[in-house]
Amino acid sequence: MRKDLHTFISEIQKKVIEWEKKNWVPYPWRVNRTPYKVLIAELLLKRTTRQAVSREFPKFIKRFPDLQSIYNATFEEVKEAFKNLGLYEQRARQLKQLAKVLVEEYGGRIPDSWEELIKLPGIGVYLAGAILSFGFGKRAPVVDSNVMRLISRLTGLKSKRVKDYLDLLWKLVPEKDHDLFNYGLIDLGAVVCHYRRPRCEVCPLKDLCSYFNSTHRG
Repeated sequence: MRKDLHTFISEIQKKVIEWEKKNWVPYPWRVNRTPYKVLIAELLLKRTTRQAVSREFPKFIKRFPDLQSIYNATFEEVKEAFKNLGLYEQRARQLKQLAKVLVEEYGGRIPDSWEELIKLPGIGVYLAGAILSFGFGKRAPVVDSNVMRLISRLTGLKSKRVKDYLDLLWKLVPEKDHDLFNYGLIDLGAVVCHYRRPRCEVCPLKDLCSYFNSTHRG
């Protein structure tokens, strides 16, 4: 019989945060965070390895330190900055469009509310959550495919709808250390809870995990 919900949630929070504190990697976009740096990092990380982005992120921030600099640059100049990461036309187009809206309608400011963020062009629920939690220090869920897979295995939730995972994560994400918790879910999903061969033996959540209990204790 599963423990009561409050205890279950508390144990998940504690185990994920403790694991992340031991395994946190100081990537350049995780140090001295700002909403703008988080936004840029997540655009660079799309379908690109962390190692590649670690090389390119500092160069990009030096060339374009804020939204106004992107707004003022030509499309070709922004595209050139993405050249070593692939998808450069798509990324440049998205960023130029976003900078135009944020400069002309928000005075160059990135909004700090979920409702405003998800209305912006190219800002989905994942990026909205990342900007709020990592950039503004506000409690919010951060949902990518790795997190969805981890949560599905952990809780037994069988759904492909992002909204279902969002609803659950709004309950799981703690007020304190929500950034560490979100980083922890992302990192666990990326390096431990693999799609084909999850490394259950080293997962801090295995004792709470529906998938582990059904496949290793049956």
